[in-house]
Amino acid sequence: MPSIKEVARAAGVSVTTVSFVLNNKGNISDETRQRVLNVIADLDYTPSAHARNLRDNQARVVGYAWDKTRDRFNPVLDNFLYEMLRLCEQSGRNLLLFSNDAEIGLDPYRTLIDSRRVDGFILSHTRQNDPRFEYLYNANIPFAAFGRSNSPIDELVAWVDVDGSAGTAAATHHLIQQGHEKIGFIGWPIGSVSGDRRYFGYMQTAERAGLPQPDKYVMRATNDSASGYHAAQHLLTLPTPPTAIVCVSDVIALGVLRYRIESSCQVAVTGFDDTPIAEFSYPALTSVRQPIAAVAELLVEMLFLQLDERDILTPHHLLKPELVVRASSLK
Repeated sequence: MPSIKEVARAAGVSVTTVSFVLNNKGNISDETRQRVLNVIADLDYTPSAHARNLRDNQARVVGYAWDKTRDRFNPVLDNFLYEMLRLCEQSGRNLLLFSNDAEIGLDPYRTLIDSRRVDGFILSHTRQNDPRFEYLYNANIPFAAFGRSNSPIDELVAWVDVDGSAGTAAATHHLIQQGHEKIGFIGWPIGSVSGDRRYFGYMQTAERAGLPQPDKYVMRATNDSASGYHAAQHLLTLPTPPTAIVCVSDVIALGVLRYRIESSCQVAVTGFDDTPIAEFSYPALTSVRQPIAAVAELLVEMLFLQLDERDILTPHHLLKPELVVRASSLK
């Protein structure tokens, strides 16, 4: 079923103009109105009843899924949640948290849309070919995503992302400058869009520097310190262990630091996210800082523009992270 955005693109007008034609509102010329009506007929477009009801009678509520399988300890998303809550309240809206994970999938979104309890959604924890993107886009439900889905639909929806590849590239380059040639990597299981990008930044930088990184130097772990500890134990007991480890998150890096202390290994360690604990770990953790406040501000702004049926001038934003160097990676 075609969406209102596809109608707008085919007619060469904005989504707002199509909405005005459908609702017989606005100062639209007869020529433009007829062109839009012709495209609607050609595409056999039927306006979404759910979307229309949400526009006409907004609940002033934004939905956000709290992933109970991953968010038990995540300072970055805690900060992200705080910023979204603050920005929503400033605009006279509320933020509705609901539980969701990969196994449940789209059901909570359908329930909230059918009950008209929310006006739109902010997404996070995006994954490869994320089904939420296509579902919400085709249903003409406003949303903005923290992260991409690595699929063609990314070009059609609003998203903000942090360049994780650039972040781990900076960390890897820093370790190379410190004289390391054997650099390991502990990442999340394959399939996480952000995790895969962070792995790519590490691998590409090592390869460009002419450093062979054998498969045995790459470990996959769940996002907790215990997994980081055991991954470090495996890497650092290899016959030829790495002298440095790039971690996909601070939480995993803390487990590596714990093993470093217990085993008296002088391995260099970097994390990702620059969580509050990074500065106060021992040794203080080198980490990649994400501009979370800027991410939340852009996402909320783009969602509210959709709710107000206004055009988004720049629907895609890729922000640069910052490497914060501390003692854990210095010789």
